Amino acid sequence: MRVFVTLWLMLSCLCLHTAVFAAEKPIIAVIVANDNPNKSISLGELKLIYWRKKTYWENGQRIHPINLPSDNPLRLQFSSSILGSAPSAQNDYWNGLYFHGISPPYVLYSDEAAIRYVQETAGSIAYADACKLDNRVRPLLWLLPNGETTANSSIINCNEH
Repeated sequence: MRVFVTLWLMLSCLCLHTAVFAAEKPIIAVIVANDNPNKSISLGELKLIYWRKKTYWENGQRIHPINLPSDNPLRLQFSSSILGSAPSAQNDYWNGLYFHGISPPYVLYSDEAAIRYVQETAGSIAYADACKLDNRVRPLLWLLPNGETTANSSIINCNEH
């Protein structure tokens, strides 16, 4: 009986820890500059951009996708949800494209750096914690903690953070 109780307590703690961790995941905003003519983006298009298979916007402007470092929690969440794999699992893909002159998206080291880059670089696209955004950039899509996406900004509540 004591073993059963101990096991039950351990599992309860693990479940509680997992629930708390899941609740801590932020909402990610996919962002572009305010003057970017695109008003929305599909998941398919976003995947193509971040796999570097789509390199120009419809208006002919070159796309400059930005990533966060491979160990950044936002990058892990974005890569898992949008690209279907962890950044470390993408190394072979990028190594193969390197010999064709195709480089992975440029890496910046913070949400703020990504926001500034998007604000100042025509054609750029990035992602950042939705609660760190301001009027310097415009979100096209939100990635929810459960992996779903939405274009509905009314669900964003940054007061909970």
